[in-house]
Amino acid sequence: MNLSATNTYHRLLIASAFISLLIAFWGLGSIDLISLNEGRRALAINEMFESGNWLLPTLNGELYLTKPPLLYWISLSISSVVGTVNEWTLRLPSAFAALVTLWMTYRYTLNRFGAWPALFSVQILMANLGFAMLARRVEIEMLLTALCVGAVLSALKFIEEPTKRGWIYLSYFLLALAVLTKGPVALLFVTLPLIVSAIWTKDSLVRHTLTNYKSWIMFFVVALSWYLVVSLQLGFDIWSTIAKRDMLEKMQAEEVAKPLLSYLGWIIVDFLMLVMLLLIRPRELFKVFSARNDLKALLCAVVVPLLVFSLFSNKHAKYLLPIYPMISIILGVQLAKLFDKTTHQLKKIILTFCILFPLLLACFYMFVESRVFAYRTSAFAQINDWEKTITPNTLYTYGKTDSRIIYYAYTPIKSLDPKALKVVLDEKKSFLLIAEDDEASSLLPFAGCKVKEFKPYLKKKKSLVVLGYGDACRQLNNN
Repeated sequence: MNLSATNTYHRLLIASAFISLLIAFWGLGSIDLISLNEGRRALAINEMFESGNWLLPTLNGELYLTKPPLLYWISLSISSVVGTVNEWTLRLPSAFAALVTLWMTYRYTLNRFGAWPALFSVQILMANLGFAMLARRVEIEMLLTALCVGAVLSALKFIEEPTKRGWIYLSYFLLALAVLTKGPVALLFVTLPLIVSAIWTKDSLVRHTLTNYKSWIMFFVVALSWYLVVSLQLGFDIWSTIAKRDMLEKMQAEEVAKPLLSYLGWIIVDFLMLVMLLLIRPRELFKVFSARNDLKALLCAVVVPLLVFSLFSNKHAKYLLPIYPMISIILGVQLAKLFDKTTHQLKKIILTFCILFPLLLACFYMFVESRVFAYRTSAFAQINDWEKTITPNTLYTYGKTDSRIIYYAYTPIKSLDPKALKVVLDEKKSFLLIAEDDEASSLLPFAGCKVKEFKPYLKKKKSLVVLGYGDACRQLNNN
């Protein structure tokens, strides 16, 4: 690069770093929990914080071992320092994981391909809709992404520089932490692509990465530590039910399975159509990534999980987040190749758009998000305020319980199905029942009063209703 290009590059790099901080951290705790999954993670973390039991997560007072607790432990550590659990302490691990992922993407691409590919890779990842959103959510996926990407890139560094054996140990340690984040599914992002790569390349270094027994011993000691302790306390049978519910059912057919190419469509949307860059001289790009065995492994880290997860009937866009940084690296290399060969005017346009898209995304989270989603979250603050004003009553929910209601009510709430509700009514108990408006209309004739209505709730025309039964109405009226 000439001096002018160097100055431009440094300014864009500093601007990109600043924008990434805005995307990840600005107003991180200014909006209530948005999704059902955020509610589950937040409630589990809050109950562990209140109980002081960091080993066994619970959800609404019931054992919740569906996911390992590494994300919970990190959030609990932050909350313990701050002294409370809130949206900021809950979301901070994802924000930091996103920054670490951006840094790893930049450093690897810089060392392997050069300055402009590194900058473009980071800018493409910053502007990715799914990546930016999950950087600001109480979700497992961003921490899983950071750990899986770290494990893959560490393995690639070992394949490239086999004399530096520390990389292979780091790879397996990060993979073990990934298993402690979301379970054995992490192997599909790291180990399985390396197996396919070993078959493809027939490279002894790739095979050695998979067969180093010291690394595997360290992996099993770290990855299975929590599972072993829980098993010793609760028995090994505890995992059979969880494995069936959380793993096998996701692989088996559903009544309404999403289309086979769903992930490809989500990737195209999240990357703002930039994946179309791969259609420009694809053979030339493939030659670049097939010239070295470590880069073949990088390709496998994208293609293999995409193919495997596409075969599952249970599909969600966020499940493939761990391959997004690798896609960004490939796209950054391709864009840099085009940038190098284009005219001065087109270079200006490329540089402008690469900084403009992340900036627009940052502006959305800084000024627009809280307003756009206000109707989805406003009821939770009302629930929190209302719960403080009522006298102690038995509080129930009807049907499937949204974890966010329990989190913001700050008290365990038992869920009643129609059969359980009939039993409670027959016992003539005094209680309050929370139900969504469509269900509340059928329950109201059997209630003593309509105590409260929270509106809007999740949708602009939807509400959450509190019904009183037995002496609960009279007690509230007296207050």
